[in-house]
Amino acid sequence: MTRIIHTADWHLGARLIDCDRHDEHRAFLDWFLIQLAELRPDLVIVAGDIFDGATPPQEALKLYYSFLGRLAAGTGALSQPSPLDGMDATKTRCRTLILGGNHDSPATLHAPRDVLRALDVRVIASPPDDPADGLLEFADAVVCAVPYLRERDVRTAAPGQSADEVAAAIRTGVGRYYRQVHDLARTKAAGRLLVATGHLTVVGSDKSPGERPIHIGNLGAVEVACFAGFAYTALGHIHRPQRINGDDRVRYAGSPIPLSFAEVDLAKEIRVIDIAAGQLAQRAISIPVFRPLKRISATAATLATELARHQGAPGDSLLPWVELTVTDGRSHPDLDRQVHEAAADLRLRVLKVLAPASLSDSATTGNTAPPPSLNDLRPEDVFTERLRREQIDPDSTDGQTLALTFAELLSGMQDMDPAEKTQEVDT
Repeated sequence: MTRIIHTADWHLGARLIDCDRHDEHRAFLDWFLIQLAELRPDLVIVAGDIFDGATPPQEALKLYYSFLGRLAAGTGALSQPSPLDGMDATKTRCRTLILGGNHDSPATLHAPRDVLRALDVRVIASPPDDPADGLLEFADAVVCAVPYLRERDVRTAAPGQSADEVAAAIRTGVGRYYRQVHDLARTKAAGRLLVATGHLTVVGSDKSPGERPIHIGNLGAVEVACFAGFAYTALGHIHRPQRINGDDRVRYAGSPIPLSFAEVDLAKEIRVIDIAAGQLAQRAISIPVFRPLKRISATAATLATELARHQGAPGDSLLPWVELTVTDGRSHPDLDRQVHEAAADLRLRVLKVLAPASLSDSATTGNTAPPPSLNDLRPEDVFTERLRREQIDPDSTDGQTLALTFAELLSGMQDMDPAEKTQEVDT
C-alpha cells in the first residue's frame, strides 16, 4: 500500500491585522508531526503557498526548516518536551513534496533544494525543464508534481488580445501542461494509479471571502476535466477544504488555520489517501482549533458582557482574537476607549472594531455596512474606484481596456521573484 498525506496553504509568516500567526503555525506543525508518526505515510504533499509572501520573515523560515528536519530525524514535535523524542526515525521519516504556490518565491524555495534532497524532501517551486523530474514513483502510484503555473509558463503574450482571448489561452495552456505530464506518467505507470498536484482555481470551487485571485482575475480557472485520467488531484490555493462538483478525485485540502476572520467557521483538515491494488481510498482528519477567532456583535452598553462571555478559559495557551462589531458604535465617539476598558482584564484580544452606521444614518443612506478598509480591498477594486474618480466608466470600452492592461501588469508583478523586481528597478 502507498499512503499519501495531502495538505496545503500553510502561509507561514502570515499576519492577522498587526499580529503574527507564529504560535498557531507552530502548534499546527507540532500536531502534524504527531499525526505523521501515527499514520506513517510514504509521501507528504504540501500543495503550495508554504509561505505567505515571497520574502518570508526569519521566524517563518526557521519554522519551515525545523519541521522538515524533525520529520526527517524522527524527533517529533517542534516544542519540547515531545512525546515523540527518542523515537526511531524510521517510524516517522517519509518523502516530502514541497510545491510552489502563487504566494511563494521559486528562488526562496529552490535555494536549499539540493540540501533538502538528503532529507527526502523534493522541492518543485516552478515547472522543471525536464517534465520527468516532476514524477515521483511509489509501489502503487506515480505522483505528477505540478506547482503553481504562472502565466508565462502556459502562454506567450500577444499584442491586442482581448480578455476572453487571454482567458482562453491560459486555460488551454494549463490543460496542455496537465495532458503532457499525464501522458508521460502513463509510460512509467505499469498499472499504477496516477496522482496529480496543482495550485490553481478550478471552476466550481467555493472560495473563502478575501482570498487573493490568481492569474488575471481568475480568468485562468480550469474545468475539472483538466484532471481526467488522474485517480486523485491534490490541490492548493483555495482555503476551504472541498471536493469539486461532487468529484472526490479532485480535492482542495484547505489551509490548516483560519487566515482571516471570514474563515472562522471553516472546518480544517488534512487528507489521507491510501492506494493499493489499483484502488484508492481517502479520508479526512480534522485539525484542532489552536487559537479561536471570534466575531462578536454588541451594542456599546452590552460589549463588556459579550466580550466576557467569549473570553478564553484559564490556562489556555493561545487566547482568542476578536473582531468586534458595535452596532451603535458611531454614536459613541469614545468607542475605542470603551472597548479597551472592557477587554483590559479579559482573556482575549480585540484585533478589529467595526462600527456600522447608526439606524438613523441607515434610514437616510440605506447602507448599514461599514466602509471597507484598504486591507479589505483587492488591487483591482482600488483601480476600479480610481477609474470612477477620473470619470471613466469601468464598464465602458476605455474602462475595460484600462482594467485589462492593469490586470496584466499586476499579474506580471505577482509572477516576478523579488530578485527580478530589484533587477528591473536597477536597470
